[in-house]
Amino acid sequence: MSTLQRYIRPLLIAHLASTLFMVGLIWTIHIVHYPLFAHVGESTYVAFQSEHVNRIGKLLFVPWLTEGLTLLGILILAFLGNNRALRLPVFLNGVGMAIALVISGFWSAPAHGDLSDGFDAAIHQRLMNANLVRSLAWTLCGICAVWLVARLWSTDVRNSGPTTPS
Repeated sequence: MSTLQRYIRPLLIAHLASTLFMVGLIWTIHIVHYPLFAHVGESTYVAFQSEHVNRIGKLLFVPWLTEGLTLLGILILAFLGNNRALRLPVFLNGVGMAIALVISGFWSAPAHGDLSDGFDAAIHQRLMNANLVRSLAWTLCGICAVWLVARLWSTDVRNSGPTTPS
């Protein structure tokens, strides 16, 4: 516990960076990439879908893993380490992360699997709808990550007190 406490600042910064990366990525996918699925063309769609899944998986693996591990560390510090100032934002961050994981596992991944045989407008729309909720959940995570850093910073400022010249 004391090791985690000693590294709270780098933990929060790594969490903030990985979370904001994921927020930007998911909104880029939602606004730019997924809508383009409908314009790929039937003859190349299956190869396109396969490449999308392969490349996006490689791109998000490290930041998503970092986000999850740092969130776990912050949850431990907030609840077991008695860092009450972090409890509400880290709890809400955990809710957002859980929503993103559930949607990814139960809606997005199966939709990509269904689209691997060829484009289907109904499946694509289901993917877009699920991804909107996932994007909003990740936005909640981003807001909470900023909130966590702000909470720690404001606590540090309060605890440092006024300085007097010697």
